[in-house]
Amino acid sequence: MVVSGRVGSGDVLFVHGRSGAGKTTLLRILARLQQREAGDLQLAGIPDSQIPATRWRRQVHYSAQRPVAFAGSVRENIVIPYSLASYRGEPPPTAGEVEQALTQLLLDQAVLAQDARTLSGGELARVALLRAVLARPRVLLLDEPTGALDALARQAVLEFLRRWLEEAAAERALVIVSHLEDDASPFSNVTWLELEGR
Repeated sequence: MVVSGRVGSGDVLFVHGRSGAGKTTLLRILARLQQREAGDLQLAGIPDSQIPATRWRRQVHYSAQRPVAFAGSVRENIVIPYSLASYRGEPPPTAGEVEQALTQLLLDQAVLAQDARTLSGGELARVALLRAVLARPRVLLLDEPTGALDALARQAVLEFLRRWLEEAAAERALVIVSHLEDDASPFSNVTWLELEGR
């Protein structure tokens, strides 16, 4: 698979393709969680070879199609990135930020005290998205972020992502794998990438 392109500030890249075409592989390569066979990868014009992997992943955040629930409460899961060395010295999101985001994602405030491992698939998908956004990346790589959601939650997630992008469009970008073309409807500056595999 050969892919070439650029995702600029404020842009949204939607990645399409049949099963096995390499969509998740592409996201994992962009997140530097998987080695690429060849080619160049840059962030803000700086080659990835000049950016330590931990610092890269601090700015380019990958959210998997099947997110992980860590041991502990939902609140603890949301702030877990701030326990990493790459976040040392940075204040975690405030209670107000977390509560506002929960409301936007149609999640009840009471979920914060719940054991994260007891969440439904749709709830966990939204909590994982919230964790990713509150980790303050520059680029979000999302693998089927609406796949486990009903229609109402799906629209809430897409609107949440639109607001996140527009709040700091000069500094943020989205790369989304989705099989639903309608997922692109809330966004402007959308580019489509069709992967055909090898």
